Amino acid sequence: MPKFITAHITSCMTRQDVERLVKRFAEESSDGVRNLRTQCDTVLGRMVCEWEAPDREALVRWLAGRNVRFRGQEEWVMHVQMELAEGKIVTS
Repeated sequence: MPKFITAHITSCMTRQDVERLVKRFAEESSDGVRNLRTQCDTVLGRMVCEWEAPDREALVRWLAGRNVRFRGQEEWVMHVQMELAEGKIVTS
């Protein structure tokens, strides 16, 4: 399954709002979209997520269904084509 990384701005959210969103990401898998990992900095108001999804469009649609949208250049979706996993380069 293809992997994606997303970056989000959470500065307008409270810490509790961010925690609820992260929990929701972890619990809700559908349409082939699954959250693998989420990392947040509540001081800077940033969140980075790792996903499995059939394609970029499916992930963006899934996130939009949960009121997560991409605004401006600071929020983005990246298709992971190469990663270092357990000391080995893996390509997809």
